Amino acid sequence: MQHAVQVWRRQKDSKKNLGTTGVILSWTEIFVAPPRFESQLPYSVVLVELESGDRIYGQLVDFDDSERSIGSRVVSIFRRTGDVGPEDVIEYGIKFRPDKLKTTQ
Repeated sequence: MQHAVQVWRRQKDSKKNLGTTGVILSWTEIFVAPPRFESQLPYSVVLVELESGDRIYGQLVDFDDSERSIGSRVVSIFRRTGDVGPEDVIEYGIKFRPDKLKTTQ
């Protein structure tokens, strides 16, 4: 079980990357996951180079298979990260979705 303060600290650090855009450098599809993420199987995780030059990873959501490729542009969003019990703190974090406003060059 996560403590509320630990979750808050992680989410506080995530806000600096919220709404930033970047390019997919690498991706993989997860077929076996911890219990918190079993309801999302299979899911894709991407390594993204942001416009700032930072590299971060996260789950890719709301995409077609053609949008999950190296060089595709993505934007970071804030979403629920996994399933929790009725007494646990709901945790949110950075995920990525295709950036429909910009196209790859």
